[in-house]
Amino acid sequence: METNEAGSRKRPVWVLIISIFYLLSASWTLFSFYLILTGSITLQPAQKEYFENLTVLDYSFTILTGLANLIGAVTLFLLRRHAFYFFTGTLILNVLMTVWHAVSKGWIQAIGGPGLVGALIGMGILVAICIYSWRLTKAGVLR
Repeated sequence: METNEAGSRKRPVWVLIISIFYLLSASWTLFSFYLILTGSITLQPAQKEYFENLTVLDYSFTILTGLANLIGAVTLFLLRRHAFYFFTGTLILNVLMTVWHAVSKGWIQAIGGPGLVGALIGMGILVAICIYSWRLTKAGVLR
């Protein structure tokens, strides 16, 4: 493990990249939902129908997922092992919500084919981040 002159642990470059990406991504997602809820952006008919069918529970899980991503990004930046648990929890929530919304809420019609591909890529990235944070924990980088 490398240290700088102050004696603190040095952050791997990927930790910085992931932390910045997830801070921006989670913040943008939460802000996007705010814009949708306030009617500040125009939605296509399928999107409008999808959001009209969401319940308080759906929004709660979406907000919970966004907050878990933010906390995961901060804890990863701080080199805390809890980052693995927050990112893994986010992955589990994402998979459960995606399946639930695809089956019961018309999610696939609302986001379309490119949106589905993007969602799958996002989940793949999240799987990679879970593996990476687990490896950093096992290596003693995250404490």
